[in-house]
Amino acid sequence: MLMANDFLSQSSAKEQIGDNPFLPEDIIITILKRLPVKSLIRFRCVCKDWKDLLKTPSFITEHLHHSVDENPLLFLQWGHKLDPLHFHILNHKGQLLEVQPPLPLMDSSFSIHIVGCSNGLLCLHCNDLETSLRFPLVWNPATREIRQVPSPIKNNIQFLALGFGFSPVDNDYKILVSQERADIDSLSNPLEVYSLRTGSWKEIKVEDFGGLGISDFSVTVNGAMFWFGHKVTNIAENDLFVYHEMVVSFDMVMEVFTLIPLPCDDDNSRKSFLSVYENKLAMLCDTENENYESYRTDLWVMEEGALSSGERWSWTKKYSISTSSSIYLLGIWLDKIVYCSIGLPPYDEPESETNHRTIDVLYTLNLSTHEWVHFNCPQGGYPISIIFNYAESLMPIANIHPRS
Repeated sequence: MLMANDFLSQSSAKEQIGDNPFLPEDIIITILKRLPVKSLIRFRCVCKDWKDLLKTPSFITEHLHHSVDENPLLFLQWGHKLDPLHFHILNHKGQLLEVQPPLPLMDSSFSIHIVGCSNGLLCLHCNDLETSLRFPLVWNPATREIRQVPSPIKNNIQFLALGFGFSPVDNDYKILVSQERADIDSLSNPLEVYSLRTGSWKEIKVEDFGGLGISDFSVTVNGAMFWFGHKVTNIAENDLFVYHEMVVSFDMVMEVFTLIPLPCDDDNSRKSFLSVYENKLAMLCDTENENYESYRTDLWVMEEGALSSGERWSWTKKYSISTSSSIYLLGIWLDKIVYCSIGLPPYDEPESETNHRTIDVLYTLNLSTHEWVHFNCPQGGYPISIIFNYAESLMPIANIHPRS
């Protein structure tokens, strides 16, 4: 395989003409990998060497790793599936930057659901409300490249994309889909996995979990997808129903599901989220305190491995933070917990058809310093619905992807 340096060796070896200096190729690569994707796309026309360099797997991976470490971003979607699309990115300077969705995402007849985000790529589940056709899309917002994924083999009309992520073991991005109802008996429906590397769908066999349903929001970490799962059991003696909750994982290489117990079972929990913290699966629980006037956010992190007790999974509580009842959990961004509040418009605004909309405020709580920072969000009339950790990348949407 040609390395990134090979493309610059010829031009760098040329003799200097007059007093014109030149930079060694490793210095050039070090500079380029620190630049935003928008600049790198323009620099493709500087010379053939640079154009070829910016397409090499080694450079794309180096640039991605630098973006993750030095310029981590938070990707936000406003509104719900039936609302017009509004995307923004929050950078480390606290700036909210609008992301313009490409066609066909701007079509108002589409209902859009973000399935997942990995290495700068987003997977979207699109539903054309006029034709009832559904299809997955993979989108790189930085390069504006977009690719429609073929419909699944069996569920080619009604299906729901459940998860998207990168599997480092087989160097592949995968999409998992099921029939439309994800919340009821999900794993009894036909399930299919799409591989971006091979460009093909494959049906997978699943053991009978007895009416297990899963949420339609997943988290992917270290080659596995995770969801909240639930099972309803009927107690015949008194005709009561018992609601069992758990975490469901899907190994993208072995293509098997595993049930994982929750770290706690608290009836006062207002909301729980799965997220990623320090490259491990994490769970955030928003729980009402005994006085019913405030809430407590608990952060649990899952450790995987063979334990002395014989259990494979173990949860550790990392943090417990008191919060106001007026803010709502959204997830984790780096070492920060993200919240939002929904308020009312200022009283001094004249009444109109537009000023009844809510005003969102985004909050971050630094887990190390306990510092709170807030950001005023655009008054678009649509609340924040979902957030993702994101980093700009040159990752191509093609059948073969660079190794990390």
